[in-house]
Parts: sequence; structure tokens; C-alpha cells
Amino acid sequence: MPTPISYPLINGVRHSFASIVLKVDGQEFSGFKSITYARHRERGVGYGTNPDPLFKTRGKNAYECEIEVYAAEFKAFMLEHFGNGYGDKFFPIEVSYAENGFPTQTDRIVGNTVDDSEGGGSEGTDPLTRKFKTSPIKIYFDGKDDNATPLRGPRAQA
Repeated sequence: MPTPISYPLINGVRHSFASIVLKVDGQEFSGFKSITYARHRERGVGYGTNPDPLFKTRGKNAYECEIEVYAAEFKAFMLEHFGNGYGDKFFPIEVSYAENGFPTQTDRIVGNTVDDSEGGGSEGTDPLTRKFKTSPIKIYFDGKDDNATPLRGPRAQA
């Protein structure tokens, strides 16, 4: 049974951007401005003679992740840590949300490769940033698999 949230919250604070601990390829990463990630499931729908659908298929999952980092961190981590071929390296991302009074939640984003990178800048006082997108193979929100029939390897013959 889920733990109820107590109101009013008096012994801590709610999660905010400062609550995030980000690890990319096992290294804690502080120099980032944003991270977003998502799971999408496209399902087929079957119809008969009624306007309402008769069924849905199990469908297919698609995952995405985008991180905006400061220019120096992009150079140090992406270009120097991974080096040439950085777009071909597979790496994990771990995003933890921790605050006093709440259990830590950790989302695992696995099978990442850098598939889009962008740079640039504009006049003003904001620091330069770089965005990169990955196309993960799987996202586990707080360790949970959305798929009721997870992938398994081949079974050995008896």
C-alpha cells in the first residue's frame, strides 16, 4: 500500500530542481540546466461496426531524453570523457530525487546514445549551454517496468 503524503508538510520541503542528483555514465553531474525524459506507447486500435473501439494492441514503446548542460561541462564530459565517436558510446543515466521527509526516487534511463547535439548562443548575460538528446532503450521510473511482459534472453535447451 502506498505511503500517504501528510498535509501540511512541516518537516521538510517538496522536491525541486535542487533535489535532483544526476549521474551520467556513473559520474555525478552537477553542471546541467535541465533534463527531461519520457516514455510513449503507440497502440493499435481495432474497430467493428460500432464507433467505439473493440480492443487495443499491446503496442510499442518509444523513449526519449534531453539534457541541457553548460558549455564547459559538455566539452569536459561529452567530448573529453567519451572522445571521438562520442555519438556511438552507450551509457546509463540515473536521475534521483531526494528530499527530507520523502523516500528517494531513482529513475534509470538505460541504453543511451547521443543522437542529437546542438549549440549556439545569443547576446545577454546567460551562460552558454549545449543540448543533447538520447534515444534510450528503456526507462525505469523508480525502478518500475511499464511492460507487464519484460524482455528476456533466449532460454537454454534442456
